[in-house]
Amino acid sequence: MIPPILHQTWKTDSVPARFQAYAESWKQYNPHWTVMFWSDRMLLEFVAGNYPDFLPMFCGYTNGVQRSDAARYMLLHHFGGVYADIDCECVAAFDPIMDESRVVLCKEPASHAAVQADFRGLPYLLFNGTMASPPRHPFWMHLLSMMPGLAGAKDVLDATGPCLLTSAQRGYSDQAAFAIHPSGLFAPVTSVGNTEREAGDDTAPLSIHHWAGTWWTPEPPPRWTTKLRNRAYRLRYHLTRGAYLDEAAAKASVDKAVLSAPPPPGGNIAVLVPLRDAADLIQPFLDTLDGLDYPKDRIKLVFCEGDSLDGSWERLQAATAGLAGKYRDIVLLQRQVGTRLDRAKRAKPRMQRVRRGAIAKVRNYLIDHGLKEDDDWALWIDIDVWRFPRDALNQLIATGHRIAVPNCVKVANGGSFDLNSFIIRRQIKDYRYYREIRGGLHQPPAQTPSRYHLSDVRHLDIIGLDAVGGTMLLVDAALHRGGLRFPEIPYRDLIETEAFGVLANDLGIRPVGLPKLEILHVPW
Repeated sequence: MIPPILHQTWKTDSVPARFQAYAESWKQYNPHWTVMFWSDRMLLEFVAGNYPDFLPMFCGYTNGVQRSDAARYMLLHHFGGVYADIDCECVAAFDPIMDESRVVLCKEPASHAAVQADFRGLPYLLFNGTMASPPRHPFWMHLLSMMPGLAGAKDVLDATGPCLLTSAQRGYSDQAAFAIHPSGLFAPVTSVGNTEREAGDDTAPLSIHHWAGTWWTPEPPPRWTTKLRNRAYRLRYHLTRGAYLDEAAAKASVDKAVLSAPPPPGGNIAVLVPLRDAADLIQPFLDTLDGLDYPKDRIKLVFCEGDSLDGSWERLQAATAGLAGKYRDIVLLQRQVGTRLDRAKRAKPRMQRVRRGAIAKVRNYLIDHGLKEDDDWALWIDIDVWRFPRDALNQLIATGHRIAVPNCVKVANGGSFDLNSFIIRRQIKDYRYYREIRGGLHQPPAQTPSRYHLSDVRHLDIIGLDAVGGTMLLVDAALHRGGLRFPEIPYRDLIETEAFGVLANDLGIRPVGLPKLEILHVPW
């Protein structure tokens, strides 16, 4: 059962005066409980002594609330009892839930879920500010095991907070292990002070969270200097952006009948592979592809080589010569774009418009000359993807979506390598946005807070994407045949696969990503 223990944490052993009345409320309604108060220093000792395997992760967190989140799960696992944030006020005795043998949780108000859970595909959001549990409940180790892979997540909610808690609960093998209540139990008031109830919820509150927000600071309104800077950067953008793809024209170029069609019922796959200066990668790639758990008589291989200086074309011809009859078909194409890029400098922001525009031209050439009416799906794979699960293709098709991508990483359980697959959140087009535009392309730093990558939401099985990468990309071939191509010049400040994903969204086709389906890119 749930032991009569209250856990609360704060940065130091001195609780601010504004929270002391809340602390006293717990003693008032539950006078016989043992109160265990934990400062950050005490939590460090606790984790080191009881959960040493998680200590590097715990010490590596840069945000104090992440350590607080991680520690509360460990405290509930180790001791059991009730955890309550320092800004939670007790308003009734907790006797009604103390006989539980289950983990007791409540949902956050629906308005919170609408902001944070909906775009992640979660049907609700669990509140981690007040929780109760028997000691040594195995659910907490299940949750803790998910945290190392999310240590680098941009949002605390995903790394350690309510979104992770919700995914862990939904993915736990024994759903009878939980007593999940409406928000009225522990969180009847929203962050803006409104009382919010689900239809039919007559739960009597046991505690109220006052949403002090000690771990985040709202951005102040812009000053006049910021407004002036916004206008200056916006002007520079319009003067220097260069040629761009008109949004209306781009959308009009796609057959509307194709957009309303369902995913293809057939299973013929065209594997489309653009390559350049990849002679040493061709045979290993074919060996990896051979391991796909998919009928070879349903797979057509289409390669397009161009502008190589290392004999890639000759190596490609030799490597595929013995595969006749093994696959549905093998097609070898060449497309000379004529770009000459220094490989050592190809990642420079100033090179991306030319480099990725050239890649888009090759991809579109593959669409025009490699896809036929009997191809149901186009599976784009980069030649330097060297390992993926045998059932990767089946997993992508099983999503039921017409555009899907896995999570491309360099190291298993590491950060996303293909940063072109992302979700845009809270992006403000102020001077900071326009300052990050080079050659008409928005090129923010990899860790920009407005872009969530698949490794940032690794606790999710699937999530909708605003843009996609092409290291591995499954597309309904009918979309390509109907005119959905890869923009060769900027579309909404993006290009190639990123712009393809944005355009698909604009047309009502939502791409999805599978954060847990990892494919490996060569680590250089």
